[in-house]
Amino acid sequence: MSTPRIVRLGPLLERHYERFDFKNHVPKDPVRFPHLYRKPRDIEVIGFVAAAMAFGRVSAFEPHLARICEHLGDNPADVLLAATQEVPDKDALDAVTQATAWKYRWLTPEDLRAMLLGLGKALHRWGSLEESFRAFVPVKPTKKQQEVGVWEPLGAWSLALRELALSCHPTPSERHRAMAFLFPSTDGAAACKRQHLFLRWMVRPATEGVDFGIWSVLRPAELVPPCDTHTARIGHALGLCSSADPSRTTADELTRSLRLADKDDPARFDFALAHLGISGGCRAAYMPTVCDTCGLREMCRWWGKI
Repeated sequence: MSTPRIVRLGPLLERHYERFDFKNHVPKDPVRFPHLYRKPRDIEVIGFVAAAMAFGRVSAFEPHLARICEHLGDNPADVLLAATQEVPDKDALDAVTQATAWKYRWLTPEDLRAMLLGLGKALHRWGSLEESFRAFVPVKPTKKQQEVGVWEPLGAWSLALRELALSCHPTPSERHRAMAFLFPSTDGAAACKRQHLFLRWMVRPATEGVDFGIWSVLRPAELVPPCDTHTARIGHALGLCSSADPSRTTADELTRSLRLADKDDPARFDFALAHLGISGGCRAAYMPTVCDTCGLREMCRWWGKI
Protein backbone atom coordinates (compact mmCIF):
# COMPACT_ATOMS: atom_id res chain seq x y z
CA MET A 1 0.00 0.00 0.00
CA SER A 2 1.25 3.46 -0.85
CA THR A 3 1.88 5.99 1.90
CA PRO A 4 -0.65 8.50 0.47
CA ARG A 5 -3.38 5.86 0.51
CA ILE A 6 -2.72 4.80 4.12
CA VAL A 7 -2.75 8.48 5.08
CA ARG A 8 -6.35 8.56 3.85
CA LEU A 9 -7.34 5.06 5.03
CA GLY A 10 -5.62 5.20 8.44
CA PRO A 11 -8.16 7.56 10.07
CA LEU A 12 -11.02 5.47 8.67
CA LEU A 13 -9.49 2.31 10.14
CA GLU A 14 -9.13 4.07 13.49
CA ARG A 15 -12.73 5.25 13.38
CA HIS A 16 -13.96 1.77 12.48
CA TYR A 17 -11.89 0.32 15.34
CA GLU A 18 -13.15 2.88 17.86
CA ARG A 19 -16.79 2.43 16.91
CA PHE A 20 -16.74 -1.35 16.65
CA ASP A 21 -18.78 -3.25 19.24
CA PHE A 22 -16.18 -5.81 20.32
CA LYS A 23 -18.18 -7.09 23.28
CA ASN A 24 -21.18 -7.94 21.10
CA HIS A 25 -19.05 -9.88 18.58
CA VAL A 26 -17.00 -12.06 20.95
CA PRO A 27 -19.91 -14.54 21.42
CA LYS A 28 -20.01 -14.94 17.61
CA ASP A 29 -16.31 -15.80 17.39
CA PRO A 30 -14.34 -18.95 18.34
CA VAL A 31 -12.37 -16.82 20.81
CA ARG A 32 -15.36 -17.19 23.12
CA PHE A 33 -14.20 -20.71 24.05
CA PRO A 34 -10.85 -19.79 25.65
CA HIS A 35 -12.74 -16.97 27.38
CA LEU A 36 -14.48 -19.67 29.42
CA TYR A 37 -11.23 -20.13 31.38
CA ARG A 38 -9.02 -18.08 33.68
CA LYS A 39 -5.80 -20.10 34.11
CA PRO A 40 -3.18 -19.35 31.42
CA ARG A 41 -2.51 -23.02 30.59
CA ASP A 42 -6.24 -23.68 30.14
CA ILE A 43 -6.59 -20.60 27.92
CA GLU A 44 -3.61 -21.79 25.86
CA VAL A 45 -4.93 -25.32 25.38
CA ILE A 46 -8.52 -24.41 24.52
CA GLY A 47 -7.29 -21.45 22.48
CA PHE A 48 -5.10 -23.73 20.38
CA VAL A 49 -7.93 -26.22 19.82
CA ALA A 50 -10.46 -23.49 19.01
CA ALA A 51 -8.11 -21.84 16.50
CA ALA A 52 -7.11 -25.17 14.94
CA MET A 53 -10.75 -26.07 14.34
CA ALA A 54 -11.85 -22.62 13.18
CA PHE A 55 -12.46 -23.54 9.55
CA GLY A 56 -15.76 -23.87 7.74
CA ARG A 57 -18.91 -22.23 9.02
CA VAL A 58 -18.91 -21.03 12.63
CA SER A 59 -22.22 -22.81 13.18
CA ALA A 60 -20.55 -26.06 12.08
CA PHE A 61 -17.50 -26.13 14.34
CA GLU A 62 -18.93 -24.39 17.42
CA PRO A 63 -20.91 -27.44 18.68
CA HIS A 64 -17.76 -29.57 18.49
CA LEU A 65 -15.71 -27.03 20.44
CA ALA A 66 -18.48 -26.80 23.02
CA ARG A 67 -18.37 -30.58 23.42
CA ILE A 68 -14.60 -30.58 23.92
CA CYS A 69 -14.90 -27.91 26.61
CA GLU A 70 -17.74 -29.78 28.29
CA HIS A 71 -15.86 -33.08 28.56
CA LEU A 72 -12.47 -31.60 29.50
CA GLY A 73 -14.17 -29.66 32.27
CA ASP A 74 -12.92 -26.69 34.27
CA ASN A 75 -9.24 -27.66 34.10
CA PRO A 76 -8.53 -28.94 30.57
CA ALA A 77 -4.75 -28.60 30.85
CA ASP A 78 -4.71 -30.80 33.95
CA VAL A 79 -6.87 -33.38 32.18
CA LEU A 80 -4.47 -33.53 29.22
CA LEU A 81 -1.48 -33.79 31.56
CA ALA A 82 -3.13 -36.66 33.44
CA ALA A 83 -4.05 -38.40 30.17
CA THR A 84 -0.44 -38.30 28.93
CA GLN A 85 1.52 -39.06 32.07
CA GLU A 86 3.70 -42.20 32.17
CA VAL A 87 0.80 -44.18 33.59
CA PRO A 88 -2.22 -42.42 32.05
CA ASP A 89 -5.15 -41.65 34.31
CA LYS A 90 -8.15 -43.67 33.14
CA ASP A 91 -10.72 -40.97 33.89
CA ALA A 92 -8.65 -38.38 32.02
CA LEU A 93 -8.28 -40.67 29.00
CA ASP A 94 -12.02 -41.34 29.06
CA ALA A 95 -12.68 -37.58 29.11
CA VAL A 96 -10.43 -37.06 26.06
CA THR A 97 -12.13 -39.95 24.25
CA GLN A 98 -15.61 -38.57 24.97
CA ALA A 99 -14.52 -35.07 23.96
CA THR A 100 -13.46 -36.33 20.54
CA ALA A 101 -16.05 -39.04 19.88
CA TRP A 102 -17.17 -37.55 16.57
CA LYS A 103 -15.90 -36.57 13.16
CA TYR A 104 -15.58 -32.96 12.00
CA ARG A 105 -15.45 -32.75 8.23
CA TRP A 106 -12.37 -34.78 7.21
CA LEU A 107 -10.95 -34.94 10.75
CA THR A 108 -11.61 -38.27 12.46
CA PRO A 109 -12.05 -38.84 16.20
CA GLU A 110 -8.53 -40.33 16.23
CA ASP A 111 -7.12 -37.16 14.63
CA LEU A 112 -8.75 -34.91 17.20
CA ARG A 113 -7.78 -37.18 20.08
CA ALA A 114 -4.15 -37.17 18.90
CA MET A 115 -4.21 -33.37 18.76
CA LEU A 116 -5.34 -33.15 22.39
CA LEU A 117 -2.88 -35.78 23.60
CA GLY A 118 -0.07 -34.11 21.66
CA LEU A 119 -0.81 -30.87 23.51
CA GLY A 120 -0.69 -32.80 26.77
CA LYS A 121 2.74 -34.14 25.87
CA ALA A 122 3.88 -30.61 25.05
CA LEU A 123 2.78 -29.48 28.50
CA HIS A 124 4.83 -32.29 30.05
CA ARG A 125 7.91 -31.40 28.01
CA TRP A 126 7.86 -27.60 28.29
CA GLY A 127 5.44 -26.74 31.09
CA SER A 128 3.24 -24.49 28.95
CA LEU A 129 2.50 -23.85 25.29
CA GLU A 130 4.24 -20.48 25.55
CA GLU A 131 7.44 -22.14 26.71
CA SER A 132 7.12 -24.68 23.91
CA PHE A 133 6.95 -21.80 21.42
CA ARG A 134 9.84 -19.98 23.12
CA ALA A 135 12.03 -23.01 22.46
CA PHE A 136 11.94 -22.17 18.74
CA VAL A 137 12.43 -18.40 18.92
CA PRO A 138 16.06 -17.50 18.14
CA VAL A 139 17.78 -15.64 20.97
CA LYS A 140 19.95 -13.68 18.53
CA PRO A 141 18.13 -13.77 15.20
CA THR A 142 20.16 -13.35 12.03
CA LYS A 143 19.26 -10.66 9.52
CA LYS A 144 17.46 -13.27 7.42
CA GLN A 145 15.50 -14.53 10.42
CA GLN A 146 14.50 -10.97 11.24
CA GLU A 147 13.23 -10.51 7.69
CA VAL A 148 11.21 -13.74 7.80
CA GLY A 149 9.83 -12.78 11.20
CA VAL A 150 7.42 -14.95 13.14
CA TRP A 151 6.90 -17.41 10.27
CA GLU A 152 10.10 -19.35 11.06
CA PRO A 153 9.55 -20.06 14.78
CA LEU A 154 5.86 -20.66 14.13
CA GLY A 155 6.70 -23.31 11.53
CA ALA A 156 9.30 -25.06 13.69
CA TRP A 157 6.93 -25.06 16.67
CA SER A 158 4.05 -26.41 14.62
CA LEU A 159 6.17 -29.26 13.28
CA ALA A 160 7.35 -30.16 16.80
CA LEU A 161 3.76 -30.30 18.06
CA ARG A 162 2.78 -32.37 15.02
CA GLU A 163 5.41 -34.98 15.87
CA LEU A 164 4.07 -35.23 19.41
CA ALA A 165 0.51 -35.60 18.12
CA LEU A 166 1.53 -38.23 15.57
CA SER A 167 3.17 -40.23 18.36
CA CYS A 168 -0.29 -40.43 19.95
CA HIS A 169 -2.11 -41.44 16.76
CA PRO A 170 -3.02 -45.11 16.16
CA THR A 171 -2.43 -44.77 12.40
CA PRO A 172 0.09 -41.94 11.96
CA SER A 173 1.19 -42.85 8.43
CA GLU A 174 -2.33 -42.98 7.05
CA ARG A 175 -3.41 -39.76 8.77
CA HIS A 176 -0.26 -37.68 8.30
CA ARG A 177 -2.01 -35.22 5.99
CA ALA A 178 -4.80 -34.62 8.49
CA MET A 179 -2.28 -33.93 11.24
CA ALA A 180 -0.37 -31.64 8.89
CA PHE A 181 -3.60 -29.68 8.52
CA LEU A 182 -3.92 -29.28 12.29
CA PHE A 183 -0.20 -28.53 12.67
CA PRO A 184 0.80 -26.99 9.31
CA SER A 185 4.19 -26.11 7.88
CA THR A 186 4.88 -22.46 7.14
CA ASP A 187 7.22 -23.25 4.24
CA GLY A 188 4.59 -23.14 1.52
CA ALA A 189 2.14 -20.59 0.16
CA ALA A 190 -0.53 -21.05 2.85
CA ALA A 191 -1.50 -18.09 5.03
CA CYS A 192 -1.67 -20.31 8.16
CA LYS A 193 -4.60 -18.21 9.32
CA ARG A 194 -5.56 -20.44 12.25
CA GLN A 195 -2.06 -20.47 13.69
CA HIS A 196 -1.67 -16.69 13.42
CA LEU A 197 -5.12 -16.36 14.97
CA PHE A 198 -3.93 -18.34 18.00
CA LEU A 199 -0.83 -16.16 18.30
CA ARG A 200 -2.98 -13.02 18.13
CA TRP A 201 -5.15 -14.31 20.96
CA MET A 202 -2.17 -15.12 23.15
CA VAL A 203 0.04 -12.08 22.44
CA ARG A 204 -2.17 -9.04 21.87
CA PRO A 205 -3.29 -7.19 25.00
CA ALA A 206 -6.79 -7.68 26.37
CA THR A 207 -7.65 -4.04 25.65
CA GLU A 208 -10.82 -4.76 23.68
CA GLY A 209 -11.87 -7.83 25.70
CA VAL A 210 -11.04 -10.12 22.77
CA ASP A 211 -7.40 -11.20 23.01
CA PHE A 212 -5.65 -12.28 26.22
CA GLY A 213 -2.11 -10.86 26.30
CA ILE A 214 -0.81 -13.79 28.37
CA TRP A 215 2.30 -14.44 26.24
CA SER A 216 5.43 -12.30 26.40
CA VAL A 217 7.50 -14.44 24.01
CA LEU A 218 6.44 -12.16 21.11
CA ARG A 219 5.60 -8.48 20.84
CA PRO A 220 2.34 -7.43 19.16
CA ALA A 221 4.47 -5.67 16.55
CA GLU A 222 5.80 -9.07 15.42
CA LEU A 223 2.38 -10.58 14.72
CA VAL A 224 1.01 -11.35 11.28
CA PRO A 225 -2.73 -10.57 11.22
CA PRO A 226 -4.71 -13.76 10.45
CA CYS A 227 -5.51 -13.87 6.74
CA ASP A 228 -8.59 -15.78 5.60
CA THR A 229 -11.25 -15.36 2.95
CA HIS A 230 -12.88 -12.48 4.81
CA THR A 231 -9.78 -10.43 5.62
CA ALA A 232 -8.19 -11.01 2.20
CA ARG A 233 -11.36 -9.97 0.40
CA ILE A 234 -11.92 -6.90 2.57
CA GLY A 235 -8.23 -6.01 2.52
CA HIS A 236 -8.25 -6.16 -1.27
CA ALA A 237 -11.38 -4.02 -1.44
CA LEU A 238 -9.69 -1.38 0.73
CA GLY A 239 -6.39 -1.52 -1.15
CA LEU A 240 -4.48 -3.07 1.76
CA CYS A 241 -3.36 -5.93 -0.48
CA SER A 242 -3.18 -6.52 -4.22
CA SER A 243 -5.02 -9.85 -4.22
CA ALA A 244 -8.13 -11.29 -2.58
CA ASP A 245 -6.46 -14.72 -2.42
CA PRO A 246 -5.82 -15.71 1.23
CA SER A 247 -2.18 -16.72 0.80
CA ARG A 248 1.05 -16.12 2.67
CA THR A 249 1.91 -13.39 0.16
CA THR A 250 -1.39 -11.65 0.89
CA ALA A 251 -0.89 -12.08 4.65
CA ASP A 252 2.53 -10.43 4.44
CA GLU A 253 1.15 -7.62 2.29
CA LEU A 254 -1.70 -7.02 4.75
CA THR A 255 0.81 -6.94 7.57
CA ARG A 256 3.01 -4.36 5.85
CA SER A 257 0.00 -2.16 5.10
CA LEU A 258 -1.43 -2.36 8.62
CA ARG A 259 2.00 -1.60 10.09
CA LEU A 260 1.82 1.73 8.29
CA ALA A 261 -1.32 2.42 10.32
CA ASP A 262 0.05 0.99 13.59
CA LYS A 263 3.66 -0.20 13.61
CA ASP A 264 3.41 -1.42 17.21
CA ASP A 265 0.24 -3.47 16.83
CA PRO A 266 -0.76 -4.20 13.21
CA ALA A 267 -3.15 -7.00 14.23
CA ARG A 268 -5.19 -4.54 16.31
CA PHE A 269 -7.55 -3.96 13.37
CA ASP A 270 -8.01 -7.64 12.50
CA PHE A 271 -11.05 -8.56 14.61
CA ALA A 272 -13.08 -5.53 13.55
CA LEU A 273 -12.19 -6.00 9.87
CA ALA A 274 -12.76 -9.77 9.84
CA HIS A 275 -16.21 -9.40 11.38
CA LEU A 276 -17.30 -7.14 8.56
CA GLY A 277 -17.36 -10.40 6.63
CA ILE A 278 -18.03 -12.95 9.39
CA SER A 279 -21.05 -11.21 10.88
CA GLY A 280 -21.34 -7.86 9.13
CA GLY A 281 -22.62 -8.95 5.75
CA CYS A 282 -19.76 -7.65 3.56
CA ARG A 283 -19.77 -9.66 0.32
CA ALA A 284 -17.16 -7.85 -1.79
CA ALA A 285 -19.92 -6.36 -3.93
CA TYR A 286 -22.05 -3.26 -3.60
CA MET A 287 -25.02 -3.90 -1.32
CA PRO A 288 -26.89 -0.72 -0.31
CA THR A 289 -28.07 -2.13 3.03
CA VAL A 290 -24.46 -2.88 4.04
CA CYS A 291 -22.25 -0.48 2.11
CA ASP A 292 -24.11 2.80 2.62
CA THR A 293 -23.60 2.64 6.39
CA CYS A 294 -20.03 1.28 6.35
CA GLY A 295 -17.46 3.67 7.77
CA LEU A 296 -14.81 2.39 5.36
CA ARG A 297 -16.84 2.92 2.19
CA GLU A 298 -14.88 5.98 1.05
CA MET A 299 -11.82 3.81 0.34
CA CYS A 300 -13.63 0.67 -0.81
CA ARG A 301 -13.41 -0.37 -4.45
CA TRP A 302 -16.95 -1.81 -4.34
CA TRP A 303 -18.67 1.28 -3.02
CA GLY A 304 -16.72 3.28 -5.59
CA LYS A 305 -18.28 1.21 -8.40
CA ILE A 306 -21.81 2.48 -7.83
